[in-house]
Amino acid sequence: MKFNKLICLGLCLSVMLSLCGCRFPDLFYKTPSLKEIQQEKIQTKVIMPDLNGLTYEKAIAQTDSIPLIVTKQYSDKIKKNKIFWQSISPGEEISIGTPVNIVISRGVQMIEIPEVSNMDYLAARTVLKSLGFKVKIAYQHKWGTESGDILVMSPEEGKKIPHGSTIKMTVDAIEPSKKN
Repeated sequence: MKFNKLICLGLCLSVMLSLCGCRFPDLFYKTPSLKEIQQEKIQTKVIMPDLNGLTYEKAIAQTDSIPLIVTKQYSDKIKKNKIFWQSISPGEEISIGTPVNIVISRGVQMIEIPEVSNMDYLAARTVLKSLGFKVKIAYQHKWGTESGDILVMSPEEGKKIPHGSTIKMTVDAIEPSKKN
């Protein structure tokens, strides 16, 4: 008996709701119309800005919906703390939330000149070149030294200079034909 009353009550309720223009799913969720969607102007895409030359702080201000993944590298061409590469080209359309890799300059790398004056000049040149220096050699004979000895180096050992700088080395040589 109670079961029949519940069924009757449920049927009456659904008939009343349908007469009012309500459908059962509408009680929980109303699907927006195309006009409503267009009025909302929901943005899912953005245009990738050009971040090159900006500081990280300025890049963040321009990319509030784009997560930036930062790598830092030395550069002798780009000022310190400036962006010089981005993984997505400027002007490209991307989805909001797409991560973008950027590279920020650490500036010029300063390298200390190691102690090489006790080495043969060929070994010293190899060590210096392996560190990224350019080596310019001048030959001069000095009594009391052996051929191949380093007489003078400029800049001096222990000094920090920019990567890629030239180190001038004067080497003892009796005969110009021994130049290497």
